[in-house]
Amino acid sequence: MSEAVRRMKINKRYEGQPCQWCGGLFMLGDDGAICEACENPYHARCWDKENGCNNPGCVNRPLQQLKDVAPVGGGVGVGVAAKPTRPLSPGEMVCPTCGDIVSGSYCFRCRNLSATDYTGPKQTLPEAKEALKYAIIGIFCFGFILGPLAIVKGTNAKKAIAEDPRFEGEGMATAAQIIGGIVSLLSVLYFIGLFTRGVRD
Repeated sequence: MSEAVRRMKINKRYEGQPCQWCGGLFMLGDDGAICEACENPYHARCWDKENGCNNPGCVNRPLQQLKDVAPVGGGVGVGVAAKPTRPLSPGEMVCPTCGDIVSGSYCFRCRNLSATDYTGPKQTLPEAKEALKYAIIGIFCFGFILGPLAIVKGTNAKKAIAEDPRFEGEGMATAAQIIGGIVSLLSVLYFIGLFTRGVRD
């Protein structure tokens, strides 16, 4: 499926994001496969093993799996009644939303968390750390650039943490937003002061 996927070494853009098939986090330099149609990222081995994209609406989704997936928009509040295509292993279940077989209670395809809360290991989202780093550096220099950048990255990090229970670091992202806001405000006041002094002179 070379025409459907862009193969690459995982770079900073995708580092720390989850593979949309296995849910494992990308490490810098991993062999990656980016779907050309929907831009979902995968490990190259997962793309090859599953023979395509995991996005239910994507044209690169494997045809043999379409028959096991409920139609998109098939009714609000209606659970998927699809039967598993193979016997379930211990710890696996069928996602009640999309019908995929998932390990544990979290579905990485439709981002659905079952009634059983996720209890697996958590790690701090790299983007939350990055946001806080920008905010702190912005206190000392380039605050007019790094302040707004910290706010944007902090907001994106909080959104990613809310969508994926494997990540934590919401407090770090919030701190980045607050510090970034203060740094941005001080930078604006500094430039206003410079302008006012220049007009007076």
